[in-house]
Parts: sequence; C-alpha cells; structure tokens
Amino acid sequence: MFRVLIVEDDEQIASIIASELTRYGYEPQRVANFAQVKLEFLRLQPDLVIMDINLPLYDGFYWCRQIRTVSNAPVIFIS
Repeated sequence: MFRVLIVEDDEQIASIIASELTRYGYEPQRVANFAQVKLEFLRLQPDLVIMDINLPLYDGFYWCRQIRTVSNAPVIFIS
C-alpha cells in the first residue's frame, strides 16, 4: 500500500488529511514527535510526505532538508 507521512501539528487538519487519504486507499502515518521527524521518516519509509511549513521546534523547510539527506521521496508543503 502507498504510505503517506503527515507532518502537521494541528490535530484537526492532520485528522482530516488522514481520513481522506484512507478513504482513497492510502496508508497515512502521522508524526508523533516533532523533534524527531527525520527518525520517524526513516522508521516508516513513506512514499510521500505531506508537511506543514509552520511546525513546533523546526519549520517544514528544515525537515525537508533533513529528509533530503536520506531520501528523494516527494514532499508536498501545506500551510
């Protein structure tokens, strides 16, 4: 199944995105620890990342650069 990592700190938005992805047959995974986005990415090995720009601790651009050091998986920014 196509795995999608959701990096969104707003619980309501993350829940809606996950629900819609599930509805269309994708396997959404949500980041639980915003201090360890790269580690969660490595653990989950998603096919796609949907990421908010404004996140706690580090912004989405920072985490995208970190992910790029280990993967070329597509990243879609939402804001």
